[in-house]
Amino acid sequence: MEISKKAREAIEDIINRRAKIASMQEQLKEDVKAVAEHLDIKPGKLNKIIGLVEKERQSGEVVEEERDTLDTVESLVGERE
Repeated sequence: MEISKKAREAIEDIINRRAKIASMQEQLKEDVKAVAEHLDIKPGKLNKIIGLVEKERQSGEVVEEERDTLDTVESLVGERE
């Protein structure tokens, strides 16, 4: 297969953008770790919080749905002694 100069440049551009994305993802991971450490929580919990905030901003009612889910769990478990 012969690749034109334009196609080669497009492929190189994609490769470069993917490398930038990977670098940004790694930096985000480190940032989450640092903030989680500052808040004295696990990074996974912070990621869940961030995810819920993002969903709430996009569509709304996510917090209320999560609250309803937790209320249901609490009623199924019952009060703790």
